[in-house]
Amino acid sequence: MTRCGHRIDPGKYAVCGVCDGLRLCLDRARTHLCTRECASRGCEAGLCVEEVRDGAVALDFGIR
Repeated sequence: MTRCGHRIDPGKYAVCGVCDGLRLCLDRARTHLCTRECASRGCEAGLCVEEVRDGAVALDFGIR
């Protein structure tokens, strides 16, 4: 599943574990909030995603 509206580069993208593995391009991942309630709870956009590069999932959350 994707939410970017365009093809996502298979060599570098992000996945959100909270949203059942939602795949996002890196630009969209930086601004991703899982639900509308996230912003009201003070969650920071993009900290719920992990970057995937060439099939390897980053150990840290967030996109640099």
